[in-house]
Amino acid sequence: MFIGHLGVGLALKKAEPRFNAGWYFVAVLFLDLLLWALVIAGLERVNIPSAESGQKYMTFVFPYSHSLTGCIVWSLLLGAIAFAISKKYGRLKAGLIFGAGVFSHFVLDFIVHPPELPLAGNNSARLGLGLWNNLYLALLVELALLIIGMTLYYRATIPKSRLGKYGMGVLLILLTILAFAGQLSGPPPSSGLQIAISSEVTLVVLIAMVYWLDGKRSSA
Repeated sequence: MFIGHLGVGLALKKAEPRFNAGWYFVAVLFLDLLLWALVIAGLERVNIPSAESGQKYMTFVFPYSHSLTGCIVWSLLLGAIAFAISKKYGRLKAGLIFGAGVFSHFVLDFIVHPPELPLAGNNSARLGLGLWNNLYLALLVELALLIIGMTLYYRATIPKSRLGKYGMGVLLILLTILAFAGQLSGPPPSSGLQIAISSEVTLVVLIAMVYWLDGKRSSA
């Protein structure tokens, strides 16, 4: 649900345009940032399907980053940090927005993942509706979320330059094409560590680019 998460990050800009969208992307992607760091550290695991299986998605063992209990903890933590540092934007509003942004990640993953999201830990019940088993429908849902998010984002902001007018849209269109192409036909990565490192770097670069491009727009 990578593209869908980005759509939520864009939509949060409508709730409070004075925050840079890069920070909203930190919130909606936080669980994945944590996941890949924990995979690199050997504390969580990604399972890569074989090419012969025909399965188009990876599965995970991620009790710390993606359990329902863990997500509630991370949502409260980031909400509390936003509450503490957002003196001029309204503490309560900032805390609620950022906490909701983190929790939205679990909600969307619950829709697409097979039953693998732990309730509280490795030995707890597993959650997930498994929309990834109908990949084309899953991609359609992601695309709809992105379009909604982009619409709200552009209604909440106005460009300050030509780059501000086109930059965010071009970036997200390219990301969508690459993400969908990878899900539909890309070869599986050679190792979990490889995908973890490349994914972590990609997320950090993406957040930095969104932060920069959002600075080229102002509140409507």
